[in-house]
Amino acid sequence: MDKHKIFKVEVKIENKPHCLIELEVKAPKELIQEAIKEAINEVKKEVSLPGFRKGKAPIEIIQKKYSHSILEKKEKKIADLSFISAHTQEKLPAIHPGSRIIFNLKNLTDDEATIFFAYEKEPEIPTIDPKLFKLKEIKKHEVTDKEIDEALRQMRFFFAKFISVERPIKEDDYIIIDLDSVETDQRVFSDTRFEVSEKGMANWMKELVLGANVGDVLHGISKADEDLTQEEKEKFEPKKVKVTIKKIEEAELPLLDDQLANKVGSKNVEEMKSFVKNMLTSRSEEGYDKKIREQVDHFLLKEYKFDIPNSLLHTEIESRKSSYLADPLFKQQFNKMSEDEKKSFEKDLEKHSKDALRIFYLTRKIIEDQNLKISEDEITQEAVNLYYKQSGGVKIPDPKNIPKDVFALALSKLCLKKAQDYILEHYSKT
Repeated sequence: MDKHKIFKVEVKIENKPHCLIELEVKAPKELIQEAIKEAINEVKKEVSLPGFRKGKAPIEIIQKKYSHSILEKKEKKIADLSFISAHTQEKLPAIHPGSRIIFNLKNLTDDEATIFFAYEKEPEIPTIDPKLFKLKEIKKHEVTDKEIDEALRQMRFFFAKFISVERPIKEDDYIIIDLDSVETDQRVFSDTRFEVSEKGMANWMKELVLGANVGDVLHGISKADEDLTQEEKEKFEPKKVKVTIKKIEEAELPLLDDQLANKVGSKNVEEMKSFVKNMLTSRSEEGYDKKIREQVDHFLLKEYKFDIPNSLLHTEIESRKSSYLADPLFKQQFNKMSEDEKKSFEKDLEKHSKDALRIFYLTRKIIEDQNLKISEDEITQEAVNLYYKQSGGVKIPDPKNIPKDVFALALSKLCLKKAQDYILEHYSKT
């Protein structure tokens, strides 16, 4: 990269929202003369004239024959030299990598030039103080015998026989239905099996289908169950639905014995129960850890506000939206949304995108400020775990065959975890 000369310039700086900086730079005569010199030399290197080797034609001929090209390059050179001089002189913030530098040459004479610049700077991230974090007590869930029994019951359903019956639907039956949203004319479920019980379906649906027969088409309105939290009830939007009963079944479950245990990879029933208990305990601990880490994220987002470049936010929003629309089912649903529903979706998308970007920058700030290390082995192991889950947990993958984007996601997750761990290790416990 060419090393440009630095000149004394007059600079007016205006900081705008969303990390936008506007500059008005007045460039002196010396800078203009240097720009002309560089422009002529650049044109000279590019052109060939009869009787002269490339780059060796006399300057006078170049100026006369290629005056238009020199003028174009001169204006660009004035802008480049002015911007570099202003940035160096004023020690301006770093330019955001995705930003375009817009310039407008407002005035140009032989002695002076005035140039307007606009660009996005990198976000200015505040220093994070972990002592400001207050951990709200969360009760750790203890796995109950009832939960273990229910998990074992669900395990038996993998080997159940479903027998069709011709009679009205009653409690504990299994039904195969199509469910359509009347308002959007959208199929929500197709040929989907539900258990007619409190744990198998929402109460409003259970009340709707009890007593119905195969072939019945039922119309109802979805309702919030009583066991939902107040916040969940407030967010719940009732929907008009159509339920088509396609089949009524009774389930014949295998006995809970050593034969069943063998089928799921255990030696006997006791070993199977122990496996199920450990699995549920592990899930409970993961849920407990997740809630604690969500508190850290909430603290960071609430306490540390800063602007995000519009171009970066737009890219993040478009990336997330494209990911949603890549799902044919969601795309179909999106196309049938009302304008208000689309606006609500876009609003939520913007909020989640903004929060994700802020968490990314805050995480990176903690990692850099505290010099937290992440080894190559840690990244590889996390990538292996992620890819193993993505591929359905069939075979431990060879790291050489894991795509680069999985490694990038692994690094991102590790950075977040390290930053969260730092907060949780250093917060004030009094």
